[in-house]
Amino acid sequence: MANKCAGCGKFMNPSEGASCSSCKSIFHNVCVGIQEKTRLPAGWTCPDCKAKRPRKNNDDTPVKTTAARELVPDTAGEGRHSPASGVIGNRAGDSSMAEELRLFRDTFKEEIGALRKEMQEIRRELSNVSASLLRCDKRIDNLESRFINAQKENNKRMEELEGKIVTQSDTRANNNNNMDSTIAQLKSELNDRDQELLLNDVEITSIPEEKMENTAHVASLIAVKLGVKIGEGDIVKAERVGPARAGREDAARPIVVRLVRRALRDELLKAARVRRGATTADMGLPGSPRRFYVNERLTKTNRQLFNNARATAKKCRWKYTWTRDGRIYARKSEGQSGLRIRTEQDIFRVFGTDKVDTNC
Repeated sequence: MANKCAGCGKFMNPSEGASCSSCKSIFHNVCVGIQEKTRLPAGWTCPDCKAKRPRKNNDDTPVKTTAARELVPDTAGEGRHSPASGVIGNRAGDSSMAEELRLFRDTFKEEIGALRKEMQEIRRELSNVSASLLRCDKRIDNLESRFINAQKENNKRMEELEGKIVTQSDTRANNNNNMDSTIAQLKSELNDRDQELLLNDVEITSIPEEKMENTAHVASLIAVKLGVKIGEGDIVKAERVGPARAGREDAARPIVVRLVRRALRDELLKAARVRRGATTADMGLPGSPRRFYVNERLTKTNRQLFNNARATAKKCRWKYTWTRDGRIYARKSEGQSGLRIRTEQDIFRVFGTDKVDTNC
């Protein structure tokens, strides 16, 4: 690679000039006053570097001035050059220009060659990059295809799973419905059996409660009041049932009486319907006379159902609701047949409501 002369600024070949050991600058031999083919001493320094070092004689002569002095010597004290020296100077200048052009041409060729090599290397790298991009495109296309296939497979599996879930849900719902129906049926059957066990029982309410009372004797007094003769051997047991309700107006708990014969129970219930409104007057019971009630005994389920039916019938202005042998019936008015109520859904169906105990 060619460089420029630090003295004249023209291009030159480094191998054909003088190189400063201090500043590493390169000069034409002529520019620094060195004769052609003269061997430079080791550690040669240019005039500028020499001028920077302190000297005793302080002779700081510029490079170009020295070169000019050596190229144009002063002859016989004359203050001008001879014509011959001018011609030689022109030839030397032409030779220097030709040398500079030759060096510039060589340098340009070297740079063009290096640029061509760089362009060839860039082309090879671009070709490699293009090949890599093509391979990447193929891999991306392959991955995209695999992804699409996997997505389709997943969608298919999801649809199959959704179908299975729907089927299982329907099956489970059917099983639950069947189970609910079976449970409801079993509950109804158990309730019917429990009610059959109470067919000999009656329930007497609104009788004042006392400590150490004889509930069997009270039941006998109620029967006499209703015109039914009951001996001590006709009562299996008589007792107060339910939790204590102190502090309430109807604090007295009901008396449950179990009779030995169902016919005797039916006779007592019939007498209670005939003598509806009977009170405890003349019975020797404590407190002021009060009205009492005798009804057949119901299970807890039937009692709740009967209370809901009575409340709904009152709201809907139905005239009759009653029980017979543990069964619940309702009738809107005289002359119509009674409708049996077995479940809460029957209340909706019979009274034509969508909610228990609402306005019709």
